Amino acid sequence: MESLYQSTRALLTGEERERSVGEQLEEDVCAACPQLTYKQRLIGFCCCFGVGLLIEFGSFFRLVELVEGNPKPFAIMYSVGNIISICSSFFLSGPWKQCKKMVAPTRAVATGVYVGSIALTLFVACYKQTIPARALIIIVLIIIQMLALIWYMLSFIPYARDFVADLCRRTCCDCDR
Repeated sequence: MESLYQSTRALLTGEERERSVGEQLEEDVCAACPQLTYKQRLIGFCCCFGVGLLIEFGSFFRLVELVEGNPKPFAIMYSVGNIISICSSFFLSGPWKQCKKMVAPTRAVATGVYVGSIALTLFVACYKQTIPARALIIIVLIIIQMLALIWYMLSFIPYARDFVADLCRRTCCDCDR
């Protein structure tokens, strides 16, 4: 209630009200980023997303190294490609708004799994000590990254998650008949 009173008073008197840390950060980010036209945002998104996909798909040429016991090049390239791809969405809605969307209740779990699997992939790949079945663990983490990213992207399409979940249930339940 106090905040509402202060906001109303500041509006009526023209006084500057004290900004929260989030508001100040958003203002600083917006000031650092120039105002882009819709066309420029789409070009930025497509270029950034394309570079991310190229790096991500390029990592698959390093699968042999992964299997031979050198997981670093594959895991780093794949994860960096994923990070660049997800950051491409900053062009569409801005970094602050996109980060807010990522932690929204409908996307928080998918975002957490996605970011966590990227971090674990990099940790397992770069850890100096011997890890049994390192290649297998990295492959499982990469699959988790893909699935979490797909689930995250589906959250932006109305009813897409429900449709996919229903489709998976039907497919699994039809196997028993």
